[in-house]
Order: sequence, then structure tokens, then C-alpha cells
Amino acid sequence: MGYTLKDDEIAIVIAPVNDDDGTWQGGVSINVALNKGNDIETEVMAHLLNLATMMSCFMDIIEEYEDIYELVEDKRNEIMGIMQEEAKPKVTKEGNVYTLNAWTKTEGNA
Repeated sequence: MGYTLKDDEIAIVIAPVNDDDGTWQGGVSINVALNKGNDIETEVMAHLLNLATMMSCFMDIIEEYEDIYELVEDKRNEIMGIMQEEAKPKVTKEGNVYTLNAWTKTEGNA
């Protein structure tokens, strides 16, 4: 799967970093790439590079601040529509008592 950057695009490139024996231990290399033939104005390019390099620092930050990772993960899940296990609809029945969680659809009849 390849992608050719358009003249007004830059990209964050993420690649696995392997040990000398070729084993991946979870490390990644993060780089910024741009099209050599771009004609982006200097001010716009500076802003794009600022955003890309800020984003590329994310891995370093989450190693030190786990709460930031969780915050970003929650936002990512929200944007992508990913429901976490505890956010899935759930109904339990004990005797004649049904217990619903906040995500159980009742259509106004609970």
C-alpha cells in the first residue's frame, strides 16, 4: 500500500524498530516526510511542521504520563466510534429484576 504525498501535504511516518536479530520489541521510529516539489508558503509549512513534530512527540510523553495516553485513547475511541468493554450495552437478570447499564437501549420503556 503506497501513497504519494501531494504538493501541499506532509506526513508522519511510523515504522517498527527491530533488534539486531530482527525481533520487534515494541519500539518505533517516527519521522516527518514532505514532498520535495512542494510550493507551500513558508508560514503554512512552519505551522504544518510544528503540528507534525508535536504529534511525533506523543510516544515520548505517554511513556512518562499514562493519564495522557488514557485521555487520548478515550478521545480516539469516541471519534472512531469504538466502545470500550464497560461502555457496551448490558442487561442482567436476577429473579424478576432486570439491571441495565447506561448504554442499554430501552427506547423510553425502562
